[in-house]
Amino acid sequence: MIAREHIDGLILAGGQSRRMRTQGSNIDKGLLELGGKPLVHHVARFLRPWVNHLYISANRHLDIYGQYGQCVSDDPVFGADAGPLAGVASVSVVTARPWLLVSPVDVHTFPADFPARLIQEVSRGALSAYACADGRPHPLCMLVHRDLGADLRDYLQGGGRKVLDWHERHGAVPVDFGANGALFGNINTAADWQVVVANAQTSQ
Repeated sequence: MIAREHIDGLILAGGQSRRMRTQGSNIDKGLLELGGKPLVHHVARFLRPWVNHLYISANRHLDIYGQYGQCVSDDPVFGADAGPLAGVASVSVVTARPWLLVSPVDVHTFPADFPARLIQEVSRGALSAYACADGRPHPLCMLVHRDLGADLRDYLQGGGRKVLDWHERHGAVPVDFGANGALFGNINTAADWQVVVANAQTSQ
């Protein structure tokens, strides 16, 4: 099995949250508060026991995100709208460890064995693995080897943006976490956020 000292963590918080905008307001999803703490706090708390060092892919509010990990902004060579893979590519050139355990900042329902299952899968020889639940892939919830960073940079600079397409380039392994469709749920719209808040209040 891959030891913790060989894994760094990466929280993807560099997006523009376009679908979260209401009446022109510019919302940073990672800073939305759930239970009195920003979403980045919750993701960082989940990942930290599994990783040696934690990075945050962020392009704004670096002073706040920097409280939770080392901020890395997207390499400008990828352009202004390269998507979340730009965060993975940018961190892959600065991480000192061979593996990156990755999650978007707005995932709020992790299974407890998410890191362990991905670690187990890549220990069999794959260079990357990603989560699936209820028949749906969650390709940004991944464990990826740093050696794929060069290929990812080529993919992005060639205009590629689709995460699953990049996974397929090098045989990434999907890991099935069962039929619970709420697992790895992320927040894309204001309506999604209202549901998350309501569910949190109900469970209190």
